[in-house]
Amino acid sequence: MVKHLHSVLTLVLGFFSVAASAQAPATVTKPDDGYYRIVNARQRTDGKQYVYVTGKIAAQPNATKADATTLPGTIIHLETTVNGSNSEWLDVKKLRSQGVDVINGYLNPAIAQVNEALKNRLKAQLGQFEGTAAYYAIEAGVIGKWDLDMHMQPVTTPDGRSAYYAFATVPSMQPVVDFYDKFAIRARLGAGIAGQIKAAVRGVSNDLYLALETNNPDKVWDEVLKLALAKIESSPYAGTDIANVVKRYINADRINQGQTYYLMSGGLKKITVANKAYDPANPTGTSHNEYDGALPKFDFVNNNTTDQWFGAELPVVEDAAMWILEKVDDTNYFGVKPSTNMKGRDGKYYTTLYVDFPFQIKGDVKAYTIEGVEAKNADGYYFAKVKKLAQQGDVVPAQTAVVLECNSTNPADNQLLPQGDEKFNPSNNRLCGTFFGEAINGLTVKDGAGNDYNVMHDNIRAFNINTADSRNPIGFYKLNNTVTTIPGNKAFLVLTNAEAQAKGFVLEFEDGGTTGIETIENSRHSTEDGVYYDLQGRRVENPTRGVYIVNGKKVVIK
Repeated sequence: MVKHLHSVLTLVLGFFSVAASAQAPATVTKPDDGYYRIVNARQRTDGKQYVYVTGKIAAQPNATKADATTLPGTIIHLETTVNGSNSEWLDVKKLRSQGVDVINGYLNPAIAQVNEALKNRLKAQLGQFEGTAAYYAIEAGVIGKWDLDMHMQPVTTPDGRSAYYAFATVPSMQPVVDFYDKFAIRARLGAGIAGQIKAAVRGVSNDLYLALETNNPDKVWDEVLKLALAKIESSPYAGTDIANVVKRYINADRINQGQTYYLMSGGLKKITVANKAYDPANPTGTSHNEYDGALPKFDFVNNNTTDQWFGAELPVVEDAAMWILEKVDDTNYFGVKPSTNMKGRDGKYYTTLYVDFPFQIKGDVKAYTIEGVEAKNADGYYFAKVKKLAQQGDVVPAQTAVVLECNSTNPADNQLLPQGDEKFNPSNNRLCGTFFGEAINGLTVKDGAGNDYNVMHDNIRAFNINTADSRNPIGFYKLNNTVTTIPGNKAFLVLTNAEAQAKGFVLEFEDGGTTGIETIENSRHSTEDGVYYDLQGRRVENPTRGVYIVNGKKVVIK
């Protein structure tokens, strides 16, 4: 039971979970399921208001609108449903970005896992029959009385914009105290069972046992917080932004049982004045809360009604605790911005992309996959076999690493509209990707066929221009020894041991052509009338299938 309590604490206060408000209309209108950017309603002079996911449990509202245009980590798949018991609330059913679904990937599985562990522990302590009975009693009398969901509630900003509060409620300890009183103190199932329950609690924490014996929910909560803090310190999330926020709240005694917590941007300063408790008639002359908007970072404020030393928290932060849903569409678009250095002889710009969501190509953009790599030819070049996957109007499946061909470097010209679900569709695509910037050595990735690769410095090839080659071809090349990480949302090749002898691979398209992604120096011979030259400037007497230069122009023989 205790394990469940402090596990839930860390979950409920995780990522986007916070608190409720009473400023909503009588009935909530559910927003369409789909892809959104989440924007803090508090206007900042630096414009850093967009939620940006940078890790599996790392996010901050610190991206600008201009940044968000090209950052996949600002695109969040949101699904909600109207709460069954409160028509003013929405329950969050999916909150996903960069391969991380907070609800279905973390919260729900963790709760299910802890529930199963609780059931097994009770069976081990009390026996099969009594343990099962105790579990269902806890499920009905304790867990069933908690609201562990993440919620949203419509609200209007001070300047009249539509927004939402995001919220969650910390579990009340009263059901825990009532359960313990019923089955351990009053021995509803007999003295033997009562003794075993007490022994089990002592095994976790003697201080918790003493708190339960006093029948005091606040004392029980104090002990649960100690256990929660220990769990945070020993978890994989120790040191993360969200863990530090929760620890700060615990140490400041600001997390209280049964209270709801609002997600906000910025912080809250507690100002002590003349050792006087907060007086609404003299707010600055007595102890009070002040909003601190120095940094665009996540924090929480509560809905306290009993701790009046500094006054209520929520009214002070106002729209900093309000969040606007900005639907990703043709106006609030997502696009790619190729580097000006990645320009081919045909005037096209090339880049790579690896994102969690499927997208429809809205601009004049072509998407390619890599079907395989070829052995060195007579001229000493290795080729990556390129296959066109999609063009304007087509949809690229989720989690598909691609090479993109664009007409410009302006993201507005290279718009990609997220749509559909994040279902992985296997293919023969050799390209790999990762959602976050990660260290090369020790990284494991999958290609389009689902094959696993252990990424090492010697077997990864990144998308680049080979400036050491007179043809200046675009392709996939070995990294400089000083490079130790790869960026997120980019595509790359990971080679087998046999393939790793090649330092780089020039792109070869389905028609055998490579000129579109090369810079070729025209020799004086290449302009002779009717004479065919290959891409290395050599005269060809009997041209067959391939790409040639005739009279200074590219000719493709299929």
